[in-house]
Amino acid sequence: MWSVHSRAVEALCRGAYSAQEVRTWVELLRPEGYLRPDLPRTVLVAERGHTLVGFGQLDAMLGELEALYVAPEEVGTGVGSRLLEALEALAWRAGARMMNLDASLNAETFYRSRGYLRLHAARRILTAEVQLSCVRMQKRRPALALGEGRGGGLLSPRPGP
Repeated sequence: MWSVHSRAVEALCRGAYSAQEVRTWVELLRPEGYLRPDLPRTVLVAERGHTLVGFGQLDAMLGELEALYVAPEEVGTGVGSRLLEALEALAWRAGARMMNLDASLNAETFYRSRGYLRLHAARRILTAEVQLSCVRMQKRRPALALGEGRGGGLLSPRPGP
């Protein structure tokens, strides 16, 4: 996961952040930080063959998407969308009424196209000298996920013949 995270930041964030911001961000990432998620967090990974191509981390109880990164060569193939959909489904099943996240500037369009609304500008403090601009975003739980629509929800089993 560390490799995907580092490569994604280096390749995909360069246009949105300064070289110093990207360098500091990547330098602060540590391989040992990905060994085991703390409860109540859930980490999902995407693989192509036996190669990790993306991952996402969610605190379902808070409805907080804490991370979603895709290997640069996989951008545009649907990996990020499928991870996000799966993480949202986990949050909805856990009872979250909203999904919240801090989007990097280069990822805001991705989240907007998947129903997230911009709430306000935010900052992620990396060091005393480096604070990343980001965008606080939110998506409301769909009515069907609440069980308010026909069929009892998006994740309900379909009745047999």
